[in-house]
Amino acid sequence: APALMTIFDQGHFVMRISTKTPWITALLLFLAVPGVHAQTLKIATIAPEGSSWMNDMRAGAKAIEEHTEGRVKFKFYGGGVQGNDKQVQRKMRTGQLHGGAFASGAMNRFQKDGDLFSIPMVFNTIDEVRYVRSQMDGIIRQRLEDAGFVNFGFAGAGFAYMMSNQPLVTLGDLKGQKVWIPEGDPVGFSALRALGVAPVIMPVTDVMTGLQTDLIDSVTVPPVGAVVFQWHTRLKYITELPIAYIYAALLVDKRAFSRLSEEDQKIVREVMEGTYRKFDQNGVRENGDALQALLGNGLQLVSPDTAQVSEWRGIVNASHRKLANEGTFDAALLDQMQSLIDAYRNGAAVGAE
Repeated sequence: APALMTIFDQGHFVMRISTKTPWITALLLFLAVPGVHAQTLKIATIAPEGSSWMNDMRAGAKAIEEHTEGRVKFKFYGGGVQGNDKQVQRKMRTGQLHGGAFASGAMNRFQKDGDLFSIPMVFNTIDEVRYVRSQMDGIIRQRLEDAGFVNFGFAGAGFAYMMSNQPLVTLGDLKGQKVWIPEGDPVGFSALRALGVAPVIMPVTDVMTGLQTDLIDSVTVPPVGAVVFQWHTRLKYITELPIAYIYAALLVDKRAFSRLSEEDQKIVREVMEGTYRKFDQNGVRENGDALQALLGNGLQLVSPDTAQVSEWRGIVNASHRKLANEGTFDAALLDQMQSLIDAYRNGAAVGAE
């Protein structure tokens, strides 16, 4: 009988092959064994290096590498070095990248309902958001998975507010403002157009340049985002009206994820879902802290004309309904979300604390 050679990887038994097997055949057999070689998932984000998000993600990646005994590694490209959301998505399609961290307003590129919770001027309070998410997170997550993108839950950052160089109190104040809207956000774009505003479209990575060169003078952003990207250094006023709930998700191409063993997939999900739960638990508090920091740095809080707020909401909600009827996102999901909000406001929410 031919002598047998035992092959181990990371200390684990892989296979036995005959020492008389032609070496090239043996090599091919070895390379074909799942899990023998480390899989490196390349992930892009606009989060700056050194930010808490990057630090926590790297900690999660380290835990995954340890638990998989080196079979799964992550390589992060922070600070937008791989380009804007559109460019990252294109690189994911070609396999240059395997995933990216995307904020609401960009997830509709991957599944049309991915930005449902960030539709402008739908929520009044964070408690309403929490109740809706407790009922609907699973639906949106599954739709992203069905579209081919593994995700680990949503990390809420709290509400975005209008920040500007002139106080925005009435609808008239918005006229003539150069208001930024991220590219690829049809819902936000239509809402601003319905309010009579001509939005300025540009990727997030270009906003600071836009503020510095006066291409834009107003943004809608959560305070924590204004601090992280240093946009607050070019702004003076914050309008005290929650415009949109902002959240983020890590989306990984399912084709790349499926190359991991089932055991390793489970480990990645467990660790990253834990990381995203932490982000989600801390996001609202950090956003509130950032708001206080902005006020402490000289930005002024102004209150909108309360008589006009209901008019703004009516105009914007009519825009949402039009887009839903056109199929931009699922009208049935919009109805479900609005029904849950109404139930919460009327004290009829099931399971609400």
